[in-house]
Amino acid sequence: MLPFFRRKAEPNPGGDWWTDAFTQEERATIEGVFAPLGGGTAESLARSTNPNSLGTLAEYLKKEHLRHLGYKLLDRADTLVNENVPVLDLHFYFAVRGGFYYRWRDHDPFALDEAVTSFQRQIGLGANVARFFREDKNWGFIPAHAGYRQLRIIEEKRGNWTLARALCKQAKAEGWADDWDHHIGRIDKKLAAMKT
Repeated sequence: MLPFFRRKAEPNPGGDWWTDAFTQEERATIEGVFAPLGGGTAESLARSTNPNSLGTLAEYLKKEHLRHLGYKLLDRADTLVNENVPVLDLHFYFAVRGGFYYRWRDHDPFALDEAVTSFQRQIGLGANVARFFREDKNWGFIPAHAGYRQLRIIEEKRGNWTLARALCKQAKAEGWADDWDHHIGRIDKKLAAMKT
């Protein structure tokens, strides 16, 4: 079992999650803001057993007055994280989850911790996902990594320069796109200045 799995997926949850978790008005609100290019309904994503689908839906609920609905979707998605979910779906889910919580870090006392946890979980998948990107003929390259980038920024803001540097080194070693050498050089200058 991978170390970041904290919750087990519900094998056969009782009731109807979509109608039990949201009022009719809330469901209508979610459907109203959900406007994907390819069509489809919010309900179809909400009923999915793939956490990435619920994360995708939560991204439509980024306005302040809708964030509580996004939190409900992410809470549900967390219960669906398990070893049977494709690693790429988990990679994108944790990026979305982290970004959603990070957006509300100054409004909700739990949001920053949840964002950090999401980015850490995404980083935990890093080497496997990088290998997938490298080997998959549809990708053939390794893109930037939201978790490494954002957690580096968070740790720099906290003054945890050594940890921020270690994140850059690890991301670079795994092959994630970014200007890691620039970040490492900048952090090294900060660390050197702190010693003098």
